[in-house]
Amino acid sequence: MTAALNKDTRNTWHILGPGAIGCLFACHLQQAGLAVRLIGRRPEHGVRRIRLNTDNGEQEQVFAPDHPAQPITHLLITVKAHQTTAALQAVRQRLTAQTLIVLMQNGMGTWQALQDLPTRRIVVATTTEGAHRPAADRVIHAGRGETWVGTLDPRYQADAARVCRDWSATGLVVEEDPEILHRLWQKLAINCAINPLTVLYDCPNGALLNNTEALELMQQVCREVEQVMGSALGEKPSGLFELAKAVSAKTSSNISSMLQDVRKQQQTEIDHITGYLLDQARRLGIACPCNERILKQIKAR
Repeated sequence: MTAALNKDTRNTWHILGPGAIGCLFACHLQQAGLAVRLIGRRPEHGVRRIRLNTDNGEQEQVFAPDHPAQPITHLLITVKAHQTTAALQAVRQRLTAQTLIVLMQNGMGTWQALQDLPTRRIVVATTTEGAHRPAADRVIHAGRGETWVGTLDPRYQADAARVCRDWSATGLVVEEDPEILHRLWQKLAINCAINPLTVLYDCPNGALLNNTEALELMQQVCREVEQVMGSALGEKPSGLFELAKAVSAKTSSNISSMLQDVRKQQQTEIDHITGYLLDQARRLGIACPCNERILKQIKAR
């Protein structure tokens, strides 16, 4: 089945970074009746077709081309964290004081780097939806999850609520979270505990559970993350090791994005994951020797 082009361009959602997650949300937003435009690395002058595969079968979505002169009212950013600043340069002149931006990325630190944009309406989202893109025109919805939306600036919590309302008809589970920082830290902890280790041992997520040495390293990582997270949030988190093991088991066949980048000889997100953790640790005066070693090892590759 092929979905027709959406003609209503009011409040269009532009997707900056139409990779697996970007395409997944683009398809669901358009299915919900919202106008969507994709912004990739290269300008596309014709329509773009993407086949979305779900448990309910396959549907082809047809996206109208983006017009470079069109102001951007709503922008979902799904490029990798270290690519954000460069990617935004191509659309910066199209942003206004009223543009609403949603950051949906692994790692942390990007929000702080975007404070010089024309708009301050920046909210953050974290998702456990699973998706992969075996071809440029195909995305597979590999696992249903949840998406949480909030803001690191309380003045814009209403914008987070507006995003949830806009996305309520997508069929995805989308919830507002006024305490989104805790969720971001929890996801960062999981990324610290799994992604770099899959690179060090060159394995899928689940294989870490069958490797005694990897499990010991994962536990050390989690202990250090709990110290930093606890000091940063003013609380005492616990159970991160058990959570990391549970996520590894749930995503056992998954090849982490960091390992995919290393295999492709591309830059990884390590600076926005383990690097961000270590920046906060230094600010708080907390030693994290295990994560320091891991950062150096990943960068050496």
